[in-house]
Amino acid sequence: MRFTLVTLAALAGLAAPAGASAHGRGPAVALDYRLRLAPPPAGLEVRILDGDRSLEARVAPGSRALVRGYLREPMLRFDSRGVFANASSPTAQSDRLVAEGSGWVRVAGGSSFAWHDHRLTPSGERGTFAIAVQVDGRPGVIAGSFVRVPRPALWPWLAGAAALSSAVWAAAARRRLRLPLALGLGVAAGAAALVAAIAFALRDRPGGGIGWLQIGTAAAVALALGAPLLLLRSRRRAQAAGVAGAVAMAATIASLPVFWHGVVVSALPGDLVRAACGLALVGGTLAAALSLLPEFDR
Repeated sequence: MRFTLVTLAALAGLAAPAGASAHGRGPAVALDYRLRLAPPPAGLEVRILDGDRSLEARVAPGSRALVRGYLREPMLRFDSRGVFANASSPTAQSDRLVAEGSGWVRVAGGSSFAWHDHRLTPSGERGTFAIAVQVDGRPGVIAGSFVRVPRPALWPWLAGAAALSSAVWAAAARRRLRLPLALGLGVAAGAAALVAAIAFALRDRPGGGIGWLQIGTAAAVALALGAPLLLLRSRRRAQAAGVAGAVAMAATIASLPVFWHGVVVSALPGDLVRAACGLALVGGTLAAALSLLPEFDR
């Protein structure tokens, strides 16, 4: 049992910080609001990134654009040389686009730029936002509205977790079923955690791209945990399944907000991601618990 406990603690500890990165300044996994953009001014393309918290603007070839800050001061400038931030703009400083200073600082080449804008966060009863811009000298706005999405009912997921747990422990009363149960739950939990991680990484990263590092890390962990399940036999195989389940559970803990927010920021439908997270959490916990039975430590 000492081997199993130490391995579970070590790998679960490694997995937990990776999942926690889904919060804070990293990409959000779930939200209460969906943001809808109004048509932008001609010559400007706009989209929302990072779970409705970041904005990406792109100017058409040959066009110039100026984005104004909270005080309507010049904040960002798009032209043929790239994208520049105004170092003396309070908005650019608070959004951490530039350090305090003066003059225009080049922050990107090309014609597009994504930044975290606090005006995309609902405040009180405010249901809309507007960011003043100028495109080729013409005044305009990047505008949109916040639509609150009802929170999902929690009881069906709790009932499902209770039903699965009861069924597993009832089946585990038969000694011959304990090993296949541990293996099946460990594999199912690991696969569910991998699906959820990839679904989150494919959608709305802060810079607008796909989270290839997160996908690569999840795939590497899945391979590292899957190999022992194929190579080991008997009780060691059950212990490996427990480790896989514990890692899947630990890596999914940071995704718990999907169960109490209406909008799930993923490439898959919200309920499908909730089901994957629930299976990783409950199935992983059950696999780890079964692997700790005394018969697998002899």
